[in-house]
Amino acid sequence: MVTSYRMSPTARRGQLLDTAQQLFTSEPFEDVSMSQIATRAGVTRALVYHYFPTKAELFAAIWSRSHDTLGATVDFDRAGTVRDGLVSTLAAHLDFYERHLPLVLIANRSSIAATPVVREPLDATFATLCTAVLDAASASGTERRLAQTAFLGWIGFVREATLASLVDNTITPAENLDMCVTALDATVGAHVDLRVVPAHPR
Repeated sequence: MVTSYRMSPTARRGQLLDTAQQLFTSEPFEDVSMSQIATRAGVTRALVYHYFPTKAELFAAIWSRSHDTLGATVDFDRAGTVRDGLVSTLAAHLDFYERHLPLVLIANRSSIAATPVVREPLDATFATLCTAVLDAASASGTERRLAQTAFLGWIGFVREATLASLVDNTITPAENLDMCVTALDATVGAHVDLRVVPAHPR
């Protein structure tokens, strides 16, 4: 019989996220069950399902929480150019992926990688980042439309190159960063000048 002590909904949700993250980082995602998470947390399986109807939604909450530390915008206040700010943000993301590799693998190479509950929050984050970059570069009209498509394509390239670096070990992290920056200049930089001083909202 499972015995659990009373916690506030926020605290209980956090406890379940912490427990599940510990399991997801130590065992293959497909091998971890909701029952196992409940047992480790000292609660009933029904309570876990009350907070998270599916295991995919539980992981999505963990993945989203982990990304909260990164933010969805670039700190242009300390950047000399738009490119400088974006490269700094890229380096922070690559460091994040290296420190959270088990979660990265679930989000990109597990059975739930393509599910909307996992993909949509990240897509929204990258769309927000794209808007911030193009606004800072004062991009408009056709150049903005082309740069937006190029930016989202570049994000896909960064994801695959980073997996090649951290999982397949075909390139080093330093080579990955250099390659991603080169790709940035060749894609987004081909349509909008990223070497300008960031424009700030009035």
